[in-house]
Amino acid sequence: MQRMLIIVAVAATLVIGASTSQAQNTSTQIGARKGPVAKLVELERRKNEWLRQRFGR
Repeated sequence: MQRMLIIVAVAATLVIGASTSQAQNTSTQIGARKGPVAKLVELERRKNEWLRQRFGR
């Protein structure tokens, strides 16, 4: 019973995380940035998102 509860909790967390990530990506694409500093900021944001996906958080 506990095992099933843990599986459901993990699945719910993954679904919520995926929907949040998609919402953030959509809002970022709307406000497209220009310039070298903005490109570095965008690169840093993408790196951080990749790290969150790889190491969970």
